[in-house]
Amino acid sequence: MNLLGVIFMKGNCATEEKIWEFLNKMRVYAGKRHFISGEPKKLITEDLVKLKYLEYRQVPNSNPACYEFLWGPRAHAETSKMKVLEFWAKINHTVPSAFHSWYEEALGGRIRWSVFGFLISFTPCFIKF
Repeated sequence: MNLLGVIFMKGNCATEEKIWEFLNKMRVYAGKRHFISGEPKKLITEDLVKLKYLEYRQVPNSNPACYEFLWGPRAHAETSKMKVLEFWAKINHTVPSAFHSWYEEALGGRIRWSVFGFLISFTPCFIKF
């Protein structure tokens, strides 16, 4: 959830460098085995990517090669920006609206989906089989 929060708060795409800056503040280091998650670099760049929680891709035209993270399809399916923001608010002893711009973005996603659901519910179906 922390990684998804960093990605969200960095504009829905976070460089590998920014991810490691965040993790290092939590005393999680690449190459240093963590007592819970094992080797963090492998977990993040391989395991969570393979499980589709994260996307890990090279930044186009970067030389030397730089990489970035995005939410993967499984993260989109299993959580939302609002849930991630609620988690961040809880660990910071505040409310989601305290993160104003991110709150607006998370709320916007919730509104779009509820309007879409409303439209589907009241749209007649004219599909013939």
